[in-house]
Amino acid sequence: MAKYFADECTDDEEKGLLEWVEQSAKHKKLFDNIKNDQEIINHNQIMHRVNVDSAWNRLKSRIEADEQLVENKSGILNFNRILKIAAMIIIVVGVGFLATYIYQENFGYYSVSEYTAENEISNEIILPDGTQVFLNENSSLKYPEEFNGTQRKVKLTGEAYFDVTRDEQKPFVIEANHAEIKVLGTSFNVRTNVDDTEVEVYVESGKVEILQKKSTPPSIVVDPGNVGVVSRRELKKLKNEDPNILAWKTKNIIFREDLLGNVFNTLSRVYHVDIQASNDEILNYRLTSTFKNQDIESVIEVICVTFNLKVDYQEEQIYIVKN
Repeated sequence: MAKYFADECTDDEEKGLLEWVEQSAKHKKLFDNIKNDQEIINHNQIMHRVNVDSAWNRLKSRIEADEQLVENKSGILNFNRILKIAAMIIIVVGVGFLATYIYQENFGYYSVSEYTAENEISNEIILPDGTQVFLNENSSLKYPEEFNGTQRKVKLTGEAYFDVTRDEQKPFVIEANHAEIKVLGTSFNVRTNVDDTEVEVYVESGKVEILQKKSTPPSIVVDPGNVGVVSRRELKKLKNEDPNILAWKTKNIIFREDLLGNVFNTLSRVYHVDIQASNDEILNYRLTSTFKNQDIESVIEVICVTFNLKVDYQEEQIYIVKN
């Protein structure tokens, strides 16, 4: 983790760490806590390096001491000393302004809130600019209490759907792993840590720009109906072939001759459940059906009736067997 936050990981080390993080909620919580602590440390270091008030007080003391010394000797201020003092004032003020500018440009805020969606009931956030965010379960968003600076920047862990309020003067920027998603006003879905990719962005309306410095090319623009995929060294745009890409939010699910293995994977993602079959033959059955805002028990019941199967609801698992 230390190498990761210092940006010193090899590709294999980074991949291994991110896989470990996704193995359990405990691992993810530990990683997120350390990540949050690291950001606080970095912020404090910036503030420690440039303490304008302290520098100004020290400078003021030196000016008063120099004035008293020169007046005691000759009663006339030395012109060269005035120039030196003026230069010192310019440096102190300039460095303070630069530090503030850099910090606001990178973070855009001083006070940060973090919200984690623990369930599907309380997963909506209204940001200070009116942007709506719907978080998938166990996903979190860091955002400012006010958007300062020249952009509206937030940080996402997990998956979320964004309906961004348009502001052509202040782009909306999402940090997700090593990628940045930049928009003016649009609606889209962002998912991090998908299989062997880092970020997946599905655009529903408007246009979205995805940037990653290490990729070739370093940025792409994704149109409605397409998916932008960010891997470790590549950015690419694909036509969306998954009718259920937003099913976690809408609970509207469509299957057309889909293998039950793929059906179970989709249901696991939408309802956050672990579905297992007793043998591979069950996974090769094909299902055609549409479900609209139904609970997981109703969906499983339809599948079992269709293929003459039985379900065993265990503590943390749904187990499907032949009847």
